[in-house]
Amino acid sequence: MRKVLVLGFIIFIFFSCGSMEKNDRIVRRKDFFNRFSKKELIAYSGWKMGVDKLLLRKNKTFRIYSNVFGIVNSGYYSGTYKISNDTLKLKYLNNHKLEFDELCFALDDNNPILKCEMKTFYIEQNSIFYTKN
Repeated sequence: MRKVLVLGFIIFIFFSCGSMEKNDRIVRRKDFFNRFSKKELIAYSGWKMGVDKLLLRKNKTFRIYSNVFGIVNSGYYSGTYKISNDTLKLKYLNNHKLEFDELCFALDDNNPILKCEMKTFYIEQNSIFYTKN
């Protein structure tokens, strides 16, 4: 009986600590099939306890999430994107969004970045990030 209680308590702790916020779950469910599209761009923005990651996919969808302590994924923002000139415009799913919906392509010490007032994302070197017409 005691083992069952301990096991039940461990399972309860695991699910209460590991489950996503309701809005994150809804957006993640709607984004399911987009996860299989190839990635065109991967960009990172570091902060004190982790990294925010931005993924742009070939089918014109994106995903933004935080990786806390290198092991826990937190937050799930997704939707579609459009690139016009040097601006990346994000349209979030379910109106579940971050403070920004536009990022500008720029160079920082000859390295490509995506930037807005609040954040700077550093683009991976092997990402195809945009072509100028």
